[in-house]
Amino acid sequence: MPQAETYTPETLDEVAALLLAADAQAHPAVTRTAFLAAAMGPTGPVPIVVDVRRVPEMNRVEYDERNGLLVGAAVPWSEPLRFAPVRHAYAILADGVSLAGTGAARDDATLGQWLGNPAESADLALPLICLGASVAVFGPHGWSETTLEALCARGRGTALQPGEFLVDVRLPAPSPRSGGAYVRSASGEIDGDAVGAGAFLVMQDDLETCCGARLAVRADDAQPMRALDAERFLQGRRVDRAVVDMAGDLSAQLCAPAVRSRSADERAGALKRAVCRAIVRALERARPGSDPDGDARRK
Repeated sequence: MPQAETYTPETLDEVAALLLAADAQAHPAVTRTAFLAAAMGPTGPVPIVVDVRRVPEMNRVEYDERNGLLVGAAVPWSEPLRFAPVRHAYAILADGVSLAGTGAARDDATLGQWLGNPAESADLALPLICLGASVAVFGPHGWSETTLEALCARGRGTALQPGEFLVDVRLPAPSPRSGGAYVRSASGEIDGDAVGAGAFLVMQDDLETCCGARLAVRADDAQPMRALDAERFLQGRRVDRAVVDMAGDLSAQLCAPAVRSRSADERAGALKRAVCRAIVRALERARPGSDPDGDARRK
């Protein structure tokens, strides 16, 4: 295997040109701040490393209470969450990051690395979908922007064109009287930690009636899905135990197979429990005086 050639571009155009030249590998792997790709040489593929630590747009973090949060694709997700106002405003995101991996592997993981690996990205993708996140993409033809939900729906291998790459993720500022939470199935439930649910609620002035909801779920290795029927059901209703239970039932139907089985029923039950817990925790956080860090400690 030839020794890898390392490049340290300083502009987005240089990154796009290098990735486009890496025609031996249509979809480069991402590890922390580098793309791992391969270009065809006279004797076969030649590995290349494109290190983006010098590209300003991919290494920035910007936060404003009115405009929201922007995180570059080469920034570890643990970095903005060290800032208390960000951690409080995006508590659901802190939930996901805390569950994604362990130790240094979690703390050093970047947006590009996580979203490039579907198995690792679920704990991050569901909270981001609930928050209405979008991603900025750059490539040989310039800029484009899409929702993270749409990016996940396309699946690996079809989300980006040759030479395209993620530059940053953009989160809108949370609405007043809103709160979110992400829950992954506890040990002992079906398939270990294979079920996850995120909930983001916007409440009316009485803090009892839901005026908007975004729910995202996954089961096993399936792609993240919005629980649209459950979202519509919650809107305009007082969020009590019966309403939470029905929203859980509607969400669980998303993983119902054509043929019933015991394992399928257990999976649906685990998903319902996760959704109900996420809704209750999101409701608590939507109320003034909530302590997201305290919520996390009680998990």
